[in-house]
Amino acid sequence: MNFSEMIAKTEADVLELEKGFDFEVNKLCYNSSSIEQNDVFFAIKGFKADGNVYIKDALDKGAKAVFTDSEPGINDSRIYKIKDCRKIMAVMSNVFYGYPSKRMIMTGVTGTNGKTTVSSLINFVLQSTGKKTGLIGTNGNYINKRFIKTEHTTPESVELNSLLKEMADEGVEYAVMEVSSHSLALNRVYGVDFDTAVYTNLTPEHLDFHNTMQEYFEAKKILFDSMKRIGGKNIKPAVIYNCNDEYGTKIVGSTEAERISYGFGCGTYSAKNLEMDMNGMSFEVLVPHNGEDIEKIKIKTKLTGKFNVHNILAAIAALKSLKIDYKDIIKFIEEFQPVEGRFNRIKLSNGASAIIDYSHTPDSLLKTITTIREILDESKSKGSIITIFGCGGNRDKLKRPLMGDVAAKNSDEVIITSDNPRDEDPMIIIDDIKAGITQDNYSIEENRELAIKKAFEMSKKGDVILIAGKGHETYQEIKGVKYHLSDKEIAQKFS
Repeated sequence: MNFSEMIAKTEADVLELEKGFDFEVNKLCYNSSSIEQNDVFFAIKGFKADGNVYIKDALDKGAKAVFTDSEPGINDSRIYKIKDCRKIMAVMSNVFYGYPSKRMIMTGVTGTNGKTTVSSLINFVLQSTGKKTGLIGTNGNYINKRFIKTEHTTPESVELNSLLKEMADEGVEYAVMEVSSHSLALNRVYGVDFDTAVYTNLTPEHLDFHNTMQEYFEAKKILFDSMKRIGGKNIKPAVIYNCNDEYGTKIVGSTEAERISYGFGCGTYSAKNLEMDMNGMSFEVLVPHNGEDIEKIKIKTKLTGKFNVHNILAAIAALKSLKIDYKDIIKFIEEFQPVEGRFNRIKLSNGASAIIDYSHTPDSLLKTITTIREILDESKSKGSIITIFGCGGNRDKLKRPLMGDVAAKNSDEVIITSDNPRDEDPMIIIDDIKAGITQDNYSIEENRELAIKKAFEMSKKGDVILIAGKGHETYQEIKGVKYHLSDKEIAQKFS
C-alpha cells in the first residue's frame, strides 16, 4: 500500500503531504529495533520507554515517515506531529491490513475477572459446532486450534490487526477476544468492528494505571459506547452484561446496541437451583425463546463455583446472540474442560487436594476461597483451606494488603510467598501483604516451590490447598529474567 493511499483512508485531517512525496509502505512499527527500509514508525510512549527517544534511530534505519504526538526534538520533514499517536496508529493499522475485523463476526469480552473463561467457552462451543474460529487472550492466541504465543491480553493495534488479518485470510468466521482496560484506554482496539460485547464484572484492579475506580470504569465503558444499533454484518449488535454487578447497567447505559442481561435472580438469562462439588456443577437457566416466551434449560458442567455460573451465563447469552441453538450450547458446555490455570484440581497423595487458580485480585481470591468453603460445607467435610499466594511486583500496590486481609480472614492457614517480583524485593512485597493481616494464621516462605511443599506437609486428608495468583503461567519473573516455574508441575510432585 502506498503511503498517500493509507493517509487518505484514515478519513482524518492527519497531515498534508509534500507534493510528489510517496512510497510503498513496507510495514508499520512502534519498536525502532525492528525498523527496515520504507517502514512507518509511531513514536508512542510505553510503560518503560518513550518512542520519541528513538526517532533519529528509526530514521537512520530507513523509516520513511514518523508520527509523534510529542515534541520530537529534531527537525525533519519526515516527522509528522499529530494529536494522538496511538489512535492514529490504530486507524492506520486497520487501513494497512484491510479492515480485517469487518471480515469476521467479532466478540469482545471485558471485565476484571472471568474474561479468559468466558472467551474460551464461547470459542469452544463455536468451534464444536463446526465454525472456524479465532481466539485472542491471556492464555495465548489461536487460529482454529493453532496456538500463537502472546505477551499481552490484548496486543498493540499493529499486531492485533495483523493477527486479525491472518485469521480472516485463513477463513476464520468468528473471532473472540479478551479486551483489557489497558487496550481500551490506550486505543489498541480503536476501530475494531465488534458485533457482540460482553461485560463480566468490575472490582479494584490496575489502579496503578487508572488511578481511580471511576477511571477504570470509564475505560471499560469505551467498548460498549462504541457499539452501534445496526451492524454491517448478518448479525444484530448486542451487549451482554452482568445484572448482579453494581456497574452492570451503568456500563451499557450509553450503548446503541441491544442490551441483554444475565445473573442470579435477574436478567434475560437467569440461573437457579445450583448444585456443585469439586468435580463440577449443574443448574437451571431461564432463557428467552421465540420472542417473549421463556423456557428452562439444564446446564451440566465440569466448571464449579458461583463465579463460573456467571461466566457460563455470559457465554450462553453471547452464543445465542450469535445464533447458536440451545441444544448445541447445552451439549458443548458439558464437554468443555476448565481453562488452564482456572480452578484446576489436583488430587494429592495424602488425600488432600490442590487447586491451581489465577486469582490475583482481592475479589477473585475471595470468590475462589468462598467457592472452596461452600463445597466443603455442602459435602460436610471438616477439611481446612490452606491458601498460598503472593503479589506481583511493579504493579498495583494498593491491592496487596487487601489480598492479605481476604486470604487470612477466609482461610484456615495462609502461606505468603513470592509471585512475579519483577524489579521489586520480594520481601518488601510480602511486608505490604502482611500490613493487611490482623490474624495470626499466616506464615512466610519466599521460595514459591518450598511454600507449596510446606502446605503439602501441613495438609491432611480432606484439606484443600489453594495455590493462587499464577494459574497458567509457567515462569517467575525476577529482575527482567523469566525462570521456569509452574504451580501445576510443583503440585503434581505430591500427587
